[in-house]
Amino acid sequence: MNFQVLTTYRTNFINSIIATLVWGSMSFISIFLLTARTNTVYGWTREELLLLTAIYNIIIGTFHMVFSRNFERFSRIIHFGELDSLLMKPIDPQFSVSFWLFNYTGVFRVLAGIIFTIIILHSHIINPFNLVLFLILIPVSIALMYSIWHLISTLVIKFTNLSNIIDLLYEINGFTRYPQEMFRQLNAFAFSFLIPIIIVVTIPTKFLISKATSTDFFLLLSMCVVFLICARMFWKFALRYYTSASG
Repeated sequence: MNFQVLTTYRTNFINSIIATLVWGSMSFISIFLLTARTNTVYGWTREELLLLTAIYNIIIGTFHMVFSRNFERFSRIIHFGELDSLLMKPIDPQFSVSFWLFNYTGVFRVLAGIIFTIIILHSHIINPFNLVLFLILIPVSIALMYSIWHLISTLVIKFTNLSNIIDLLYEINGFTRYPQEMFRQLNAFAFSFLIPIIIVVTIPTKFLISKATSTDFFLLLSMCVVFLICARMFWKFALRYYTSASG
């Protein structure tokens, strides 16, 4: 179904590819501007920040490719009462809501991120153990992002007027492309609130440049497990208060 839509609206697909690559390029340009007059930013060199940006494009690109359009559709489903039909089908509704649409343009952003990562690391000696942990943490980071988005989006079931909450989540995603050290200047409450977001890209990147510790690994993994469980439980809880299209 998704591929049929892709082939039907080919011009839109091409325009989306261009927009995706432009947005990805802008993140790299911002790093060059940020480091134009300084060698390091919060302990990160320009090369490390570029690597962080490349991995940001891999993780966020994959997330947008698989999930973000489904969350955009989720608020519409609730608003127009279309969740009724999903709840009646012999398939888990959370799975159906989460994986209905697939954004093919995200593939190009992910590929661009992979290419830039290889280019940046081609002259570096990577610890094989750290590389394995990095590859493990990529899906963990994506799962953490999914659980955060799903947890917040589920509020729409009870508060249908929050249909624009997805716009807020897109803005929150922007925090993930910056080093977590940058946010330590905030007060303790704000920093604690942002931890699940800011570690999504930073910790996997730290493993590639041998700056991470076992604590970082278990922090990201535990955050992922906790938020996935909370997202599932809150989804089940919220469905009790879904009143369908009839109100």
